[in-house]
Amino acid sequence: MRAWWREITGLVLPVACGGCGSPRTPLCEDCGRALYGTWPCRVRPVPEPAGLPPVHAAAPYEDAVRAVLLAHKERGALGLAGPLGRALAGAVRAAAPPGT
Repeated sequence: MRAWWREITGLVLPVACGGCGSPRTPLCEDCGRALYGTWPCRVRPVPEPAGLPPVHAAAPYEDAVRAVLLAHKERGALGLAGPLGRALAGAVRAAAPPGT
């Protein structure tokens, strides 16, 4: 039923990938791979300020990932909240001390 509803809604309110603009999906497979790729990992600015706590990124802020974030933040692409939340959860898990 949910897929059917999504198809009907797509006819009235067309959806495009927030990363590359591919039609009929809020996040295509290629942009999803960019968002969920080999990350999350620890990141450090250069130069690294003294006392900076460990910082983890869900994905590198470039290309498709940057476009997805901007689509959600600037253009209200609410269909990206779930995928972005899952990526953020992965970064939070990576930042947690082992055994927690």
